Amino acid sequence: MLDPACVELIYGAGRIDRRLESVERLLREWRVKEADFGQLYLEHQPATPRDSLLVEDLAATMLVNSRVTARAAAAVQREGATVELASLPDKALEETTDSERSFVADVIGTMTSWPWVGASLATKTLHKKRPALIPILDNQAIFGAYMNPRWPEQRSLMDTIKSVRRIKEALDWIAEDITRVENASIWPQLQALEPARSRIEIFDMIWWMHFRQVEPVAPV
Repeated sequence: MLDPACVELIYGAGRIDRRLESVERLLREWRVKEADFGQLYLEHQPATPRDSLLVEDLAATMLVNSRVTARAAAAVQREGATVELASLPDKALEETTDSERSFVADVIGTMTSWPWVGASLATKTLHKKRPALIPILDNQAIFGAYMNPRWPEQRSLMDTIKSVRRIKEALDWIAEDITRVENASIWPQLQALEPARSRIEIFDMIWWMHFRQVEPVAPV
């Protein structure tokens, strides 16, 4: 039996590889440190239709620190019906092809084309519609840290991402990390700890805890 303290995952999609140690501990810490926010978001079951994007869907994103605004809500109210949720591949991200991820990026990009909506808010909203397919692409944790070769020496960036190309790149990176052979034996152990969670949710839970361990929130 493996020592939980020695269980590690490699993040970085072969571009910036970082070894995250004691990932079981990070996963367990999520439930404690995110009990009042992130865990509630994961447990939330939307009351809205699976293939419809409604302004009510934005509410859950506040549990994961989204910057939802009245203008973003207005955009969802006006344009929500243009998001092709019913056409998304009915599979987990780790099972998708390159062309399917391109389509997923285009769907996310439909939202980021609206004013006051970036990849972070879009994916925090759409993740609840497809929790195994669409990962949360947080401005800081994913674009500013996970995909930033200068992090953590450079503090994570907070730039709003709207580019479909950049969104597709993030999907590809995450798909690579959750299927790479070096990590293959670890995922079953982690999913045994969190059987209700998808692989991309476990990926995010672990990365978020590592991210905040390396870059804690500055005291107010």
